[in-house]
Formats: sequence, C-alpha cells, structure tokens
Amino acid sequence: MPWVDEFRALTGRFSGQIEFDAPLSRVAYYRIGGPASVLATPRTLEDLHLLHLAVLKVGCPVFVLGWGSNLLFPDEGFPGLVLRMKHLFTEVREVGPGRIRVGGSLGASSLLRIAAERGYGGLERLTGIPGSVGGMVAMNAGTHLGEISGILISTETVSFGQGAESLEVKIRVHGESDFSYRRNHFLSPSDLILHAELNYVPEDPANVKAKIDELYQRRKATQPVDLPSCGSVFMNPKAWGLHAWQVVEKLGLKGYRIGDAQVSEKHGNFIVNLGSAKASDVRALIRLIRERAKNELGIDLQEEVRILS
Repeated sequence: MPWVDEFRALTGRFSGQIEFDAPLSRVAYYRIGGPASVLATPRTLEDLHLLHLAVLKVGCPVFVLGWGSNLLFPDEGFPGLVLRMKHLFTEVREVGPGRIRVGGSLGASSLLRIAAERGYGGLERLTGIPGSVGGMVAMNAGTHLGEISGILISTETVSFGQGAESLEVKIRVHGESDFSYRRNHFLSPSDLILHAELNYVPEDPANVKAKIDELYQRRKATQPVDLPSCGSVFMNPKAWGLHAWQVVEKLGLKGYRIGDAQVSEKHGNFIVNLGSAKASDVRALIRLIRERAKNELGIDLQEEVRILS
C-alpha cells in the first residue's frame, strides 16, 4: 500500500515506535488479531502531531487503541493505522482539594497503586478494570461500587486525523447527560482523551490500600484472571433484573467451547482464549449465546466488548 510510505518517512523524527505489518495479537488482552498495516505508539505530543499530519495527507483508516482490554481484533488484521495510546500521557498530579489530573494513557492498575500510596479514596470503584483511564472514560467503565462517570469532572481531548493541521485541545466539564450504562455521549470516533480530572476523597492511605487489596482478591477468586480475555463480554441486561453471567448460567453454557474460545468455567460473562483461539471462534460463541438468550429466555444481550470487523 503506497500510503504506508508516508509513515515510513516519519521514523527518523519519531521518538516513539512505528511498526509495519505488526501482529495485533501482541497488543490485545485477548492475544488475538491479525496484522495492522501500521502500528504507532507515540511518546510525545509532537509524535502525535506528526501522525495526525500523515493521516490528513493520506486519508487511511485509523483505529485508536488504549491498552487493548475491551476489544476483539479480527483475524484478518486492520488495513490502516492503529494508534496505540499507551505511553503518551501517564502522569497524576493534584490540581485542587480532592481533585487530580490524570493522563489518559495511564493504566487503571497504576492509578490504583498511586491512590493507595497517596490516600485517594473513592477510586477503588475502578479496581479490577483492565485498560487505560481514557478507555475507562470512553466506555464509562465501572464495578458494583460505581462508574468512572461518578468521579469524573472534566476531560481534555483532541480530534485526531480530522479537521485542521493543528491539534486543538478541547476541555469539557461533564454532567449526567454525557454518560449512560457503558456508554459515553460526547466523544466522536476521532477524539482522543489526553487527560481526565477526577474527584477523590482524602483518606488514610492504609485504608485505601486495604479496600483495593480486598477487591483485587475478590476479583482473583471470581474471575479467570489467569487466561487471556477481554473482560466482561456482555452488558448486564438490567431491564430483566439479571447479570449477564446469570443469563449464561441459565442457558447452561459455562464451559462451552468453540475452537480454543471457551465460556469461562469460573465466570459466565468471560470468554477466554485457551491458547490459540481465533476471533471467528469468539464471535461464534458470542452469537450462540445471544441467539439462545433471545430464543429461550427472551433476553436481548448486548456486547460490552468492542468487536472490529
């Protein structure tokens, strides 16, 4: 593809990493996915700007990747630029009483470690969620303790690969209408989250650490953390008063397997990769669960995992 040469020409000026025909299985929690034509991991805002200009020039498809947790890449790969936002903004700093500014690329586990060290109470609601802060905001991630939208004050975003040559930072203060269950209602497909401002409650660091540790142990006991997965596959069907895992159990599908994709024997809302699962195996299993839930229980399950086709 001739447009790839535009990205090859950046390598001498790029402080991050640019790879070509890079297997996406290497950067996805599922360990599934064919090659990306270009996989770029910027480390500076200048890196991001160079990529932005290249996309404006060649008009290639773009997919924005955080930590690759809530995602299923296709076996065929992605015929465009995969922008991996893992190392660009990872800082955490206090900006006022009970308020912190967090880089969108920071992993949830790193944020929780800092919360335990500094006594940032209220962030334990994010315990066990894989992925980045930006990814959690984009999908309004949460646990039984609450969603990230409940502690989110504002976001800083830029529009990548669209519009003007400059990357204009936009700040948005958030309200309830910006989110619903596992959804945001303000980001466009080209928007990147650079930073998020969060509320916290000052607490004794030892207490925060104890709560986070307890939640991690609960996750380890109830979820298949030892096998590759995307996390929760389906949203909870709240209209039926059930959790998604309860639906799967009612169908008797725990442990059901297609190829090397298996409904976890530990948690019914996880589909795990036993070693060499293909995206087609996972999709077939999702399709089976959805069809049986609809036909046998009248329940319309919706995917929480993002599936690229």
